[in-house]
Amino acid sequence: MTKITIINGSPRKNGATGKILQAFRKQLEEKENVEIHYIDLVDYQLQNCVGCEICYKTGICHLKDKAEEINKLVAHSQGVMIGSPNYAINVSAFLKNYIDRGHIVFEQALKDKYMFTVVTYENYGGATVVRMLNSMFRHAGGAITGKFLLKLNHNSNPFEQDKILKEINRKADQFYYAITQRKHKNLFDRLINYFALHIGIKPFVLRNSLRFKAVVQRWKEIKVIS
Repeated sequence: MTKITIINGSPRKNGATGKILQAFRKQLEEKENVEIHYIDLVDYQLQNCVGCEICYKTGICHLKDKAEEINKLVAHSQGVMIGSPNYAINVSAFLKNYIDRGHIVFEQALKDKYMFTVVTYENYGGATVVRMLNSMFRHAGGAITGKFLLKLNHNSNPFEQDKILKEINRKADQFYYAITQRKHKNLFDRLINYFALHIGIKPFVLRNSLRFKAVVQRWKEIKVIS
């Protein structure tokens, strides 16, 4: 069974970003042996990260909400699609808070997972948001399989043009193919992850192994270290 988690970071569940993600969901659900978990972050009412770093020692966040439920879904997925509108040349506050709560990079939580980005914007800055998310994916060990970047007017229907839905279907097919065929991570992604992990993150964590006890354990489980 191919498991895919789709995360909608927009505060508007049925805004343009959400509609596009739902179209991807519909296309992917038509594939053989696929299980989709769709998450509207606005429904989860996640508390703000307080920077305590307890998760690095215990493996879970001490704040009592559903952030760890999302983390478990991501951990057991082969593919992850993340969408956000562009707010001030950045992801939405909902998505940024989940990224902080997900303790993603140090734990290499996206190791060998196939990542896809959906970003909507009205004026400019959308490509910057894609680059920011892709940078996070690379540093966390993910394999970038594509993006869907759409410029459109605020509150407009993303499907006013027939070609939009056709493009979504084509890219959903590519995403599914990359996951099921275990497409190799490209050289650039591998190099970024290698240098980030082995030169930046790994020496620091191992020098402070008590502080990062859960990170070290996680690395052993996913074979970052033996």
